[in-house]
Amino acid sequence: MRKKLLCWVFLCNFLLSGCWDQRELSEISVVTGMAIDKSDEGKFSLTTEGISAQELNPKTASGFTSSIIFTLEGDTISELSQKMNVGASKNVIYSHMQTLVIGEEIAKEGLLEFIDFLERNREIRDDFNIIIAHNVKAADILKVTYPIQKSSSLKLHVQLESILQNWGGDPDVRLNDVVQAYTSPGRHPVMAAVTIQGNPEAGGSVDNLKEVSPKAIVILDSLAIFKQGKLLDFLPLEDARNYLWVEGKLTRTALSVPCQEDKYISVRIYNSKTRTKARMIRGLPVININVRSEAYLDGTQCINDITQIKTYEQYEKLTAKMIEKNILSNIKKVQKEYQTDIFGFGEEMYRQDYQNFKKVQDHWDELFSDAIVKVHVKVQLRRSGIRTKSLLSN
Repeated sequence: MRKKLLCWVFLCNFLLSGCWDQRELSEISVVTGMAIDKSDEGKFSLTTEGISAQELNPKTASGFTSSIIFTLEGDTISELSQKMNVGASKNVIYSHMQTLVIGEEIAKEGLLEFIDFLERNREIRDDFNIIIAHNVKAADILKVTYPIQKSSSLKLHVQLESILQNWGGDPDVRLNDVVQAYTSPGRHPVMAAVTIQGNPEAGGSVDNLKEVSPKAIVILDSLAIFKQGKLLDFLPLEDARNYLWVEGKLTRTALSVPCQEDKYISVRIYNSKTRTKARMIRGLPVININVRSEAYLDGTQCINDITQIKTYEQYEKLTAKMIEKNILSNIKKVQKEYQTDIFGFGEEMYRQDYQNFKKVQDHWDELFSDAIVKVHVKVQLRRSGIRTKSLLSN
């Protein structure tokens, strides 16, 4: 019995020997951000941001740069990603990449050439942000320092997550979403677009970390829309929120709703659900979008008595009407100007009316531009914050 036990202990030691491909932290350089531009010679220009963990830690930071930016030019992203040790001293790993920034020029020519590499690569995860650099080089986005989060790519990752949770400006796109949209006959991809406010050259200096008002800062700019794998145009940031509303991904946001001439109420949406129904009727797609939102009154400039139920009912109708108008105008604009289904109505048609969609999927975008879209919104104001009566009514 004792011999059997010793044999089991001996065999278990082999299972505790560690990972066969382990690398010590002192031997690697962790890449948190990647930027892809078009070089002057028409080739790919790959820029990576490798972080210095010592400078990111407040206890060990010594005031030096928190990240290293390095750029290479070549024919394929795959080759360039493995060639980074031309300048980097340690083994470069991409498993912790948080942000991929794509240059506008590259996006207009098409993304399929390197999206295929990203999807096949077993080291790169699929949970990183994919964003478009608008009116600036993608590499410049990674070079802009920020006082609170010194790594540009990590700052962008947290920034996009925060605005999605609080206002809804980020379409919340990951690699799997892009691949699925490319392969779906009823959807085209969208991505968040960012730009630099201020002087990009000054933003790359360590001194930018010490400024109360940074000389350059990366801001969320708009919503990039695609068709047939190529960048088509940019929609205003407000439309990114409308897109999320249609997709059912918006949970919290804030609205300024007109209640009188030049007077507004502030409404805080804290819970929202969207259901979409799609059917082919007499040869045309008919899309019904039903939005149900819960909200509370965040502030008011009007003197209406908010202790009365009729005031709440009035504000609910005004808020619902405004949401309906914004969503519908956004959809109509995409239908008439771009003829590209970024909302995934074709996917809904595929799920709900497959037999009819199968007949029209090859020319779905043409039908989408003529689709009959109806938006129905119901808003319920649950409360008025911690105060009942308005100061304006006193």
